[in-house]
Amino acid sequence: LVERYLPGRDRAWLEEALGRLPSESDGVAYLGSIYIPEDESCLCRFEAPDAEDVRLVNELARVPFARITAATELAVHDTRGDSR
Repeated sequence: LVERYLPGRDRAWLEEALGRLPSESDGVAYLGSIYIPEDESCLCRFEAPDAEDVRLVNELARVPFARITAATELAVHDTRGDSR
């Protein structure tokens, strides 16, 4: 998970910057982002062997970041009691 803090930058700037990220490069896959305009921040998801590989892809694309950390995506479970 890549955390980005973007004071003074808008969605258009962010979309242009994220457009420089390759969808896949050297075992690193960019999975998408969540933009939080109220906090001037963005969270980006990647799949990669390790955080250093994610760091390199972001640095080569010149997309600023505050922190890169390992994260695990948890599946949504159906809690309706439906047995389908």
